[in-house]
Amino acid sequence: MKTFHRVTRMALAMLLAVAAAASPAQTYPSKPVRFLIPLPAGGAVDMVARTTGTAVTERTRMQFVYENRPGANTILSTDACAKAPPDGYTVCLITSSFSLNQFLYSKLPFDPVKDIEPITTLVFNYEALLLNPSVPAGNVRELVAYAKANPGKINFGSVGTGSPTHLVPEWVSQQTGASFTHIPYKGIGEVVRAFMAGDIHMMFSSLGNPGFIANIKSGKMKALFVQTSRRVPLIPDVPTMAEAGVPDHGYRSWWGLAAPAHTPQDIIQKLYADFSEALRASAVRERFAALNVEPVGNNPEQFARFMAEDRAGAERLVKASGARLD
Repeated sequence: MKTFHRVTRMALAMLLAVAAAASPAQTYPSKPVRFLIPLPAGGAVDMVARTTGTAVTERTRMQFVYENRPGANTILSTDACAKAPPDGYTVCLITSSFSLNQFLYSKLPFDPVKDIEPITTLVFNYEALLLNPSVPAGNVRELVAYAKANPGKINFGSVGTGSPTHLVPEWVSQQTGASFTHIPYKGIGEVVRAFMAGDIHMMFSSLGNPGFIANIKSGKMKALFVQTSRRVPLIPDVPTMAEAGVPDHGYRSWWGLAAPAHTPQDIIQKLYADFSEALRASAVRERFAALNVEPVGNNPEQFARFMAEDRAGAERLVKASGARLD
């Protein structure tokens, strides 16, 4: 009998050890996952987060509670993500501002390399340098010549110092020797209205903004280049930055999925698998085509390598402009 009890205790101990060593992903998720979004509800970033999250929910039992935390150039949301428990129950959408912020600010409330775990790049965002038709130039070379011949006459609008809408035109200026006057606005809506009214001559902006593709095709906006590695199918006649004769800085506009550092790797891999599968869904791809964003879905290691490369491009871009936000 003693032998029987001893064997029973040993067997029970082994079962408990196996259970204790079981992967967290085997029972994950057992409750809704908080999904932090760094910009207000209703915008393209919000739509990408909710579209992919909804597609994941439709395929799996995973539920999301979406939480918009705009502010401080996306820092508020990312900081909340970095400081959340690393248990898989907080994920966050991060944008390419994640790369820029570490060079725009002398100090951040989190470590961009150590405190955030990359999961996957969700999309690349198509952006273009746009010129008002009133300016007698059809390409970058002609714009540069006109700006040099008419100093102080070409201005551009942005959503604020340190934003890509500010940094990219400054990069063009620095690389070509042409001088442009920067006029910051409070938001992209104000920039677009000023551009369409002729109050500003140039802007750098996402092609996902309503009506932009139609305005380019109709001639209400002149697209000088797209900031992509290849031409955009909807406007194939518009060159890339490199094709337009402007050296590439290596920074790209992207939106990705991340989690707090030290989140268990099997949970990270599950999130990657679920979201990358969602990005392949036809309904998601159709929705993203309407937003003029390109689905990606790379794995965590590829995303980490991409972020390192993008960080180097962001540093070049910020240093060229001399912009600081503190």
